[in-house]
Amino acid sequence: MKFALGIDIGGTTTKIALVDEAGQIANRKFFYTSKQKSENDFFESLFVSISELMEEAGSEAHLTGIGAGAPSANEREGTIENAANLPFSPKVDFVKVLTSKYDLPVSLVKDSNASTLGELNYGAAKGMKNFILLTLGTGLGCGVVVDGNLISGRGGHASEAGHVCVNKFGRECGCGRKGCLETYVSATGLKRTAFKLMANSMAESSLRNYSYENMTAKAIAQAANAGDVLALQAFDYTGETLGRAMADMAAWFDPEAIFLSGGLAAAGELLFQPAAKSMEFYLLDFYKGKIKLLPSALGVNDAALLGTASLVWQGLPTIRK
Repeated sequence: MKFALGIDIGGTTTKIALVDEAGQIANRKFFYTSKQKSENDFFESLFVSISELMEEAGSEAHLTGIGAGAPSANEREGTIENAANLPFSPKVDFVKVLTSKYDLPVSLVKDSNASTLGELNYGAAKGMKNFILLTLGTGLGCGVVVDGNLISGRGGHASEAGHVCVNKFGRECGCGRKGCLETYVSATGLKRTAFKLMANSMAESSLRNYSYENMTAKAIAQAANAGDVLALQAFDYTGETLGRAMADMAAWFDPEAIFLSGGLAAAGELLFQPAAKSMEFYLLDFYKGKIKLLPSALGVNDAALLGTASLVWQGLPTIRK
């Protein structure tokens, strides 16, 4: 049976899976990216995991191609460049290493584009020609589809919505600038908002029992669902900021829908309700009532794997070196 190999490279874990053309995941594995000391260690762990995966799948399993998603991916060159959270040199020729090892077509996209392709080909965006997907995790990733085509840009770095400046005097960002959207709208941004609210208020809150290191977006969501005033305010502020940003995105791309995925989106109506209200308020009149705000239909651990596999099945551009 023919399979595509999907690879989802993250700062903490790297996930791999065998995916058939219908988008069914047959087998999967993962290893800890964070435990690798260099790209050589990373590739050694990756090759071992792929071998184990193929062995478990049996002799009837055959690879058709490989698709991978990674932060800081240069989709045109097939390289991963200056990835802050990966144990890599400044420039790693990812595609060259894999094609040399497996002699198969290999495609590489940035991680948020991988999730966008998963939603487009196997999720709730199937059949849509114009939509935006925002991945809300430690940071904020974005993928944009216009007229059925994924926007990638000159080097595959288009749609970096997380680093649009929403306050030039605002919070410091890991990119070195201030006021980037992801410093407000992300799991990390929600934490920063919660601690700012606690510092500026005498209100009782269960969140005061957490240190910054131990605080999580899930803990804030649990407190908000229990009626914690400061936790609810943190979600309101985060949703309002997200809504304004999505209204701006609508002016650029005129989407049919905007999808939210990732761990922060799992908070459900705590985030969606203030975000939808804010977006609708700030939208230009001719967009009002026409743009749907929807959750991703794919699991957090599946979207990018399915998207990278679709690079193989959909015949999207590959790089052979």
